[in-house]
Amino acid sequence: MTADLTMSEEDLLGVVLDMAATYGIRTVHFRAAKTAQGWRTPVQGDGKGWPDLVLVGPGGALFRELKSHAGRPTGEQEAWLVALDRAGLSADVWRPADLRSGRILAELRAIRKAAGAVGR
Repeated sequence: MTADLTMSEEDLLGVVLDMAATYGIRTVHFRAAKTAQGWRTPVQGDGKGWPDLVLVGPGGALFRELKSHAGRPTGEQEAWLVALDRAGLSADVWRPADLRSGRILAELRAIRKAAGAVGR
């Protein structure tokens, strides 16, 4: 439980990216850059709040916002998660507790297989 309380969002991201690479799952994460106006992530349209991570495998796609134990999604992040969910896509929040419980591993394994595939 202690690891759940102390693991940062950045540490969680690193672990998830490593796990995804192990399973051959394609990923994308957009990093903010420091500008004269502070940290910014270049985006057009309604991109503010877009989930931290998109993971795609033969068996589907996951849109995940990553948070530390105490972190909370912003209003814009919640709006994207709801919009993606309503569109029938898998959109949710992952926290360090989800890593410990095996939830993240189970969800990655689920999308690494093509729909209807049998075996590994």
